[in-house]
Amino acid sequence: MTSEQPADLTLDDLKVKIRETNKNPNIGKTHHVVLKDGPRAYRIATIFEILDPANNTLHHLSLRLDSFDHVKNKWAHKPDRSIRLEGKEPNEIASLSKFLRAILDEHYPQEAGDIHVVTAATYKNVEDIIKVIPQINSKDRLQILQRLLHNLDRSSLDADEFIAAFEQSSEEVLRNIAIASRLVEYRKAYQVFSDLVSNPDTPEPKIQKHLEQNAWIFGSEYSELLNRRAWTRDDRLDFMLRRTVDGFLEIVEIKTPFKEALLRYDSSHDSYFPSAKLSAVIGQVIRYIEEVERDRDSILAKDGSDTLKIRARIIIGRDGDTEHQNALRNFNAHLHRIEIYTFDQLLRVGKRVLDIFQEQITQDDEPPFDEDNIPF
Repeated sequence: MTSEQPADLTLDDLKVKIRETNKNPNIGKTHHVVLKDGPRAYRIATIFEILDPANNTLHHLSLRLDSFDHVKNKWAHKPDRSIRLEGKEPNEIASLSKFLRAILDEHYPQEAGDIHVVTAATYKNVEDIIKVIPQINSKDRLQILQRLLHNLDRSSLDADEFIAAFEQSSEEVLRNIAIASRLVEYRKAYQVFSDLVSNPDTPEPKIQKHLEQNAWIFGSEYSELLNRRAWTRDDRLDFMLRRTVDGFLEIVEIKTPFKEALLRYDSSHDSYFPSAKLSAVIGQVIRYIEEVERDRDSILAKDGSDTLKIRARIIIGRDGDTEHQNALRNFNAHLHRIEIYTFDQLLRVGKRVLDIFQEQITQDDEPPFDEDNIPF
């Protein structure tokens, strides 16, 4: 390579010049990385794949470091600042790589990571895809996005990188992405919950854990799931939720989705009465209400939460037939500050939340998405 090159040469032009100056007739692919990018100097590392002329397979690698300074309107190549290493016996490139890895891992462990070499041809394909994206329809763009998301390595990305990737998107695109991602997340959680409910032998703690992680299933009636479980000395409540409409607290007791009827029919009096399982839970919740109300002043002083006339909701059992559902509705109407919900009813609440997200995605002229209408 001559010591001086025209000042208007681009970085890509310099890379071409570097390849042209290698006189080895058996060069295969060439890989470049810019170590220093102007404006007064370029430092470029180049790896040449040297092929075996007998079978055209890789024989060894050759590493060259070139230095260019911008002097008197010329790009001046600095041979005294250039070096060449060979990847054959002795493998100078491997020795340098081991040395750098050992030193960098010791002194900069947070910077350690894998370097993936992308060939010029592959990178050119990526550039071509980027150029053609504006010319294809939205459906095809989404298919490309789907493939890209599928191939993302979660372990190599952090939240800041995701945020940076979306910062330049339009508000409408970001809005649709937010709704779609939440909808996908909620659908998966809803299906898991549906499977848990479908099995009458699902243990109570497993259901409680899933609802704790997906409190949105309770619907927009509640705005907050409180982390605290112990509100009185001797009791641990399943859930304490804050009501959206007035900010007051409400106890939610979770049982199992057993199939036995919640209410028994008394033919002699043509009336329904609570089963043994339901009666036991109602008695349990009545005691919870009494204990929490007894400690109202202490809870208000310590937590700033008022348990005045606190209500409770019991999630238990399944719907049963229409007659049973009507009987449960009538039974609830006569209860004071306690309401019985079946797991089927809770499933319908969760389904309605999913429908709200789906409507926001599918409607063309929908009003602005208001997350305040979505719980948690």
